[in-house]
Amino acid sequence: MSGIIVDEDVFSRRLNIFTNAAILLTLLIVGLSILQEVLQPFFIALGIYFILKPGADALSNNGFPVGLSFLTMLLLFVLAIVGTAYISWSQVAEFTDDEERMDVYDQNLQKKWKQMQGMPILGDWLGVKEDNGSVAQNLDEIGLTGGASGFQGIFLGAMSAAGAMFTQGLTAMFFLLFIIFEANLLPGRIAIAFPGEGIDKVKIVVKRIEKSINTYVVVKTGVSAGTAISVMILLSIFGIDLWFLWGLLTFLFNYVPYIGSLIATIPPLLLGLAVMPLQIWVLLAVLLVVNQQLWGNVIETKWTGSQLDISPVLLLIVVAFAYWLWGILGMIISVPLFVIVKIVLENIPTTRPLAILMSERAPNLLEAYESALEDGLLSGDERDDLERMRVTLGLSKEDSEKFAALAAINIVLREGGSVEGEQIQYICAAVASELTEKESEKMQTALETGLFGESEMKILKQLQDRLEESVEDIF
Repeated sequence: MSGIIVDEDVFSRRLNIFTNAAILLTLLIVGLSILQEVLQPFFIALGIYFILKPGADALSNNGFPVGLSFLTMLLLFVLAIVGTAYISWSQVAEFTDDEERMDVYDQNLQKKWKQMQGMPILGDWLGVKEDNGSVAQNLDEIGLTGGASGFQGIFLGAMSAAGAMFTQGLTAMFFLLFIIFEANLLPGRIAIAFPGEGIDKVKIVVKRIEKSINTYVVVKTGVSAGTAISVMILLSIFGIDLWFLWGLLTFLFNYVPYIGSLIATIPPLLLGLAVMPLQIWVLLAVLLVVNQQLWGNVIETKWTGSQLDISPVLLLIVVAFAYWLWGILGMIISVPLFVIVKIVLENIPTTRPLAILMSERAPNLLEAYESALEDGLLSGDERDDLERMRVTLGLSKEDSEKFAALAAINIVLREGGSVEGEQIQYICAAVASELTEKESEKMQTALETGLFGESEMKILKQLQDRLEESVEDIF
């Protein structure tokens, strides 16, 4: 009977979580729609804060005052923005002022556009007739330009939008300054709000959230920069105008997974279609796609050890909704902020079920142990979650301890020999059962002193291999 009561309590608790989440989501949608003018610069500032934070933390860890660290990163960020804006503006101004070149682009693109319209399948997909006006008019007909006429009109319209974004950026900078100031005061407020033993648990959760967000921001920004630089090089080699602008566009849209980088290839390919032979144009298109796949699916995966663990369908819904709500700006800032929300949810025990539902795949026992042992301690809630997962998978406690030991070893090897708390306990159990007496004594000494030499790391790697084989045999 008691088991049934517990199940009912668990069901009621989870139902309350989902109900509260639905209410908050409804209020969020209404608020985002009504307070658009206020919230857009705020979210831009919040995104910039998370971009600056890893660098500011690195400076703080090397002796810089916290305020000076953020000020340094902010000045570098402003310098980068001003530099990229100046180069982009110069390229566009030079391009649009050359009327003769613009006429050549218009004529060549119009000719090839007519040929594409005459193709049986492609013409039907474009949804326009062969004799139905210019390229810009046709693109406007299917909702892609907003009424601009010709290449020059399209680019001038884009620069007008950039001017509006500059004004919004100034507002975002004011928000950013206050966010930095408030973030420095937050730890003190947490200590007062959660006195006694509760502060330790809050600090652990906050530390995990900060580490996860910093990792995501560093990796995603690095991959976006690498993808953008590669695009710039490719476009300059093929002689595509505005190569710097298209690289910058790639950098921004790369924060939108799956479709963002592909959308960023459309403008340079459209430009290249007007001046390049079809065979060379196809080669450029293939190289751009290969470059994006290389950075997104190979380098990013190797860097982080896994891909972005969010349901692709959910991501596309978020992107589509953000575009409907806030346009292009919404697409760019929605996914990073959505990822940050998921990171926060999965690090808070009561909201972890929501984070699991948002994931592309359910976490396995090894991943769960790695997440729980990251700080060297297992809280009561974490032990309960791991125990429920063990029972669900039908594993014995001995098998579960093998997963725990392997997770602890993975963390120690990843951290370069740093071991703490309950990581030691699980590794000691595996050492006693899997290693020879001589190896066991050597590892016991290393675990007690926290000093791992080359030979100890080699033994630990051998123990990792044995446990991986043992864990594979369990399933």
